[in-house]
Amino acid sequence: MSFILIRHGQSVSNQKNLFTGWYDAPLTSLGKEQAIEAGKILKEHHVHLDTVHTSLLTRTIQTTYLILETIDKLYLPVHKTWRLNGRHYGALEGMNKDQARKIYGEDQVKQWRRSYRAVPPLADTHSLCQRYPFLPPEVIPRGESLEQTRRRMEPYIEEVIQPELLQGRDVLVVAHGNVLRAFTMILENLSEEEVFKVEIQNAQPIVYDFHSDLSVAKKIIWTRSSY
Repeated sequence: MSFILIRHGQSVSNQKNLFTGWYDAPLTSLGKEQAIEAGKILKEHHVHLDTVHTSLLTRTIQTTYLILETIDKLYLPVHKTWRLNGRHYGALEGMNKDQARKIYGEDQVKQWRRSYRAVPPLADTHSLCQRYPFLPPEVIPRGESLEQTRRRMEPYIEEVIQPELLQGRDVLVVAHGNVLRAFTMILENLSEEEVFKVEIQNAQPIVYDFHSDLSVAKKIIWTRSSY
């Protein structure tokens, strides 16, 4: 079984250097090219996929379908869930990161972005409640630490993804940088200090192979020249 993690391609908010968690932003032209390139990498490695999971945000959905089109697997069902949405940056959502540093200071912004427990200033949930009417208002975050993001993801991992892997399926998750940092922390048993340093590049496949008990047997980051 293989477990493939891919961050979405460059989004408009990435291009503008904005905090982007649950804020919805489409891919740029470069982001679409990156997604297609990720698909080409999977195709070169003759990847067989059984199931695909992504968030409810445009940038991951676009990336997912561009990858599937490139590998001739558009027929695969794509499971979308709010539990794989990006980490909610609270009142920082949509704010330029350089502007945030001027307002709050470099060290504080770095803690909000990289640490495991720091929670950004909280946001009003009104607009998100309108976008997610199928969710109870109390479960919609107003801002999250990486720890809270991980807790939000865990029910989906335990109830949906883990059973698929235990059945020997090859699973693709297309998600967001902090969500994939949380996956990395779980899979590699990283400490809070270690996850602080984890960087996830846009549209670069990260592949885990497992033993039968789902302990990691091998990890590789694929590029066009890594096969």
